[in-house]
Amino acid sequence: MLRIEGLSVRYGAVEALQDVSFEAADGVITTVLGANGAGKTTLLRTLSGLVRSREGTATFDGQQLIGKDPETIARMGIAHVPEGRGVIAELTVADNLRLGMLYRVPRPERRAAIDEIYGLFPPLEARRHQLAATLSGGERQMLVIGRAIVSRPRLLLLDEPSLGLAPIVTAQTMATIRELTSRQGIGTVLVEQNARSALSVAHWAIVLNLGRVVLADKPERLATDAHLRHHYLGF
Repeated sequence: MLRIEGLSVRYGAVEALQDVSFEAADGVITTVLGANGAGKTTLLRTLSGLVRSREGTATFDGQQLIGKDPETIARMGIAHVPEGRGVIAELTVADNLRLGMLYRVPRPERRAAIDEIYGLFPPLEARRHQLAATLSGGERQMLVIGRAIVSRPRLLLLDEPSLGLAPIVTAQTMATIRELTSRQGIGTVLVEQNARSALSVAHWAIVLNLGRVVLADKPERLATDAHLRHHYLGF
């Protein structure tokens, strides 16, 4: 579904990504791991049209992503959940979710689409009429993920969904991502610094170091190789 070949991105004199290549399939969680500054966020921002690449290609169902604007990429069925719980604080929970459906979900199907999100994240239903500004950190993370999912994407780009969450909330979030990927066949590219949590739900793992892919393997192999874990993943 997603194929990246020789992708390179530069910020001034700094090479943020260097000759990055990998593939991500339907119904598969591909986790991208690495330390701060490894290029993980730049990778997702490039795929969603927020950053321009210098070299390389990225195709989605055979269609080129490089050079397209974020709105066009979103309409193609790619949903990006950036780091930082970016809810629209002045709107209610329900209105945040309605925004996610624009252009992607036919009007007669929108109520059912929102009800599916409430089924996945019950706390959101209880707070559906509250302003997003009043939600806890964990509830805001549920909302930004729900707003992406309600658009019925084919590919989900998740940037640090566990950042700042309590361990139990992190576990619940990761379990929901795994369930969605399996049940709905969504392809997911999961960027995480919490390598242990990411490896527990992923089907394939890629490690970035200084903008380059240094490892690509099954997550269980990375999790059980002490040298690789200590050297690249920090646990």
